[in-house]
Amino acid sequence: MALFRYYKCILITLILIGVLGVEIIPAAAAVERKPINHVFLISVGGLNREGFASNPTPNMKYLMLEGAASDKILAIRADTMEAAEASLLTGAMPETHKHLTANDKVEVESIFDLFKKNGKSVLTVDGTGGKLYSFAYGDKEYLKMEAHSSSKVIMEEGFKRFSQNKPFFSYLYIDECSDALLRQDQDAYYHAIRNFDTQLGVFLKKIKDSGLLDTSLIIVTSARSSSSSNLVPLIISGPGCSVNAGINGGMIIDIAATICRLTGLENTAASRGLPLYGALTVNEEERQNFYAAWIRDLQKDRQANWNGLYRLEDELGRTVRQMASIKEEKQSVFDFAGEREQLIIGLKSKLTVERAIVAVILLLMTGGYLLEYVILKRKFLLFK
Repeated sequence: MALFRYYKCILITLILIGVLGVEIIPAAAAVERKPINHVFLISVGGLNREGFASNPTPNMKYLMLEGAASDKILAIRADTMEAAEASLLTGAMPETHKHLTANDKVEVESIFDLFKKNGKSVLTVDGTGGKLYSFAYGDKEYLKMEAHSSSKVIMEEGFKRFSQNKPFFSYLYIDECSDALLRQDQDAYYHAIRNFDTQLGVFLKKIKDSGLLDTSLIIVTSARSSSSSNLVPLIISGPGCSVNAGINGGMIIDIAATICRLTGLENTAASRGLPLYGALTVNEEERQNFYAAWIRDLQKDRQANWNGLYRLEDELGRTVRQMASIKEEKQSVFDFAGEREQLIIGLKSKLTVERAIVAVILLLMTGGYLLEYVILKRKFLLFK
């Protein structure tokens, strides 16, 4: 009986050790992640949620399954393409980064500046014909393409330039869809989307054949929507990203912050975006840090929102005072105009009276001359 109890205790102990071992090993072991050696950010001008959902895009759909994605990301509402792309690359709103036209300079830190500061190489493939020259950091780090170049040409030339120096961060802007929209040709627009998807597949194959796909972070999106919904698709795939996961409540200004988070860098200085935590993978050990970082970011964003509200209130107060001043000036102008009209009416009346007096005087003088003529004529006729 004692021997049975002894073996029973040993069996229970082994079972507990086995159970605890199964529980402890995953908790203690960190999730093995491959490093991010390259980042590809592909911005497709004119791509909107409706166009993306209405077209067969197998390569983008495949990339969505391999990473985190959404077709309901809130785009930047900007008057120019340059302003929207600058928000994508800085995480700041147009009124903050000030890059509203091709002639403006970016007045805040961009993701290019952040990578350069940390010793990482960059590449800009500008498919606008030079409108994004503000993000050029040298001849080897900037490739100017002709405006309205096709996705095929831009991505082929972009990969050739990438192959020469293997930069850490590569940004490609493709304008083929926007060109079709400007021509108001819906068939051409849908064809441009399908053509981009085809060229994306070719581009991904080239990266895979180079042995770089497993260590590359690939992001496909559009900074500005071409529809009234203001929604665009976003696909993020690569090391550190969740697989076949959805992204909820994201904005274009969150992309720079997400890239910084995945590459282990601090966010850009003027960024209003938050990392898309739902797109990131974390293990149990990192989860608390994950939540703590999320809370800090939300608190920071809350404070920024309140500061923005205060600025709006100050601006509203200034606008109200300006409107009151303009109203007073307008009333003064009206009063002056009324006084001027009265003065003009008075002068016209005075002029009319003076003209009447002059006319009467002229009539009297004429009558006097005639009378004098008659009298003198009769007088001289008496002596004949």
